[in-house]
Amino acid sequence: MTKLTTAGMILIMAGIMSLILFFDTMAPVSIGMIVTGVLLQAGTALQAKKDLPVPCRLGFHRYDHTGYAEENRSLRVYECRRCNKTKKAVLGGG
Repeated sequence: MTKLTTAGMILIMAGIMSLILFFDTMAPVSIGMIVTGVLLQAGTALQAKKDLPVPCRLGFHRYDHTGYAEENRSLRVYECRRCNKTKKAVLGGG
């Protein structure tokens, strides 16, 4: 699975680079590479993570702010509504 994920990322990056560098001549090929890479990424994510809801398998989490980290008060703790995945993010200040 990791080889297909890596191949998908390489296809996306190569498609974006060729779209930027050779837009006039390579646009259809570049768009095809990007679409193929995205489909590879989505397909491997849907097959590998069977225990998670479909949006979470594709990386579309719904995070809610649950509190602050105990070790550093400037870190906010977020938790996904569907799969209970937690992440920490630095509190922005201005």
